[in-house]
Amino acid sequence: MRLRAVAVLLAATALVAGLAAGCGGDDEPAAGEGTRRVDLILDWYPNADHAGIYGAIDEGYFADEGLDVRPSVPSDPAAALKQVGAGKAPFAISYEPEVLLARSAGIPVVAVGAIVTHPLNSVIVRTDRGIERPRDLEGKTVGIAGVPSDRPLLDAVVRHDGGDPAKVQTKNVGFDLSPALAAGKVDAVIGAYWNIELVELERRGIGARAFRLEENGVPDYDELVVVTSDDVARGQPELVRSFLRGLRRGQDWAATDQAGAVEHLVDANKDLDPDIVKEQLDMTADLLSPADEPTLTVDPAEWTAFAAWMREAGLLTKPLDAASAVTDRFVPEEPS
Repeated sequence: MRLRAVAVLLAATALVAGLAAGCGGDDEPAAGEGTRRVDLILDWYPNADHAGIYGAIDEGYFADEGLDVRPSVPSDPAAALKQVGAGKAPFAISYEPEVLLARSAGIPVVAVGAIVTHPLNSVIVRTDRGIERPRDLEGKTVGIAGVPSDRPLLDAVVRHDGGDPAKVQTKNVGFDLSPALAAGKVDAVIGAYWNIELVELERRGIGARAFRLEENGVPDYDELVVVTSDDVARGQPELVRSFLRGLRRGQDWAATDQAGAVEHLVDANKDLDPDIVKEQLDMTADLLSPADEPTLTVDPAEWTAFAAWMREAGLLTKPLDAASAVTDRFVPEEPS
């Protein structure tokens, strides 16, 4: 199970060694002539959700913008926003709830584009436990990772279906959500992705289904977003625009040439199974390059609504102007 949705307020550890602010260390190869090295902190290991990023790198779309983008996997995903806010790297991939939490804690970061515009986090249940709908979780045990959002999200899903959240038990299984479900230690989990872990469980012959959050009482939100610092957004706007232009082309390409995207992802992460990634990417492609909205689009009004929900759920306890946490002014226009 990948670490994800970890509140930035809980983290203080450093990133993988050698990460520098937009430039290579002594042991790092220099960027190509005429290009600028740009570090990008991923949320976790390369997977189907990152198909657009690796497409933009390997198909040369970032290079066309004069950028040599270097992704890295953090030792602690929750520390990435602090690193970007401190100017240690210009960009990171994070999550809408965590950006809002970071902003409320005074970390000067802002989301400038969304690579996945709907929740991937979900309640995944075993089909052999008699759970046909969310209210059937009453009397069952749900595995959680122990992050602050687990219980409010779970409660919202159960309550939306007329169930009593107080009758749902939880068990902290750390970040071994999928293994715990596979082993039958819990009846369901929250925190796993319907486009990643659900596919992996089914490939292992474990019957499972997912209750998607935005279809079950949780306001829609952007699962994965591109984040930069206030300083970069204010002082280097063309860098942000160039990065997003290259990324937009990568997202659109990955959704169209899925076979090529799978190849690039497997090259980036040798632990991936090409057949599983193919299935995962097929489920993800429409989110990477939506037909009904511009690629990478962010909606500040939607962020304001989700921040209000977080406040009602007790996740946001400090005053926050949600509009300060996101901007759509850098999102590239769709090609004519």
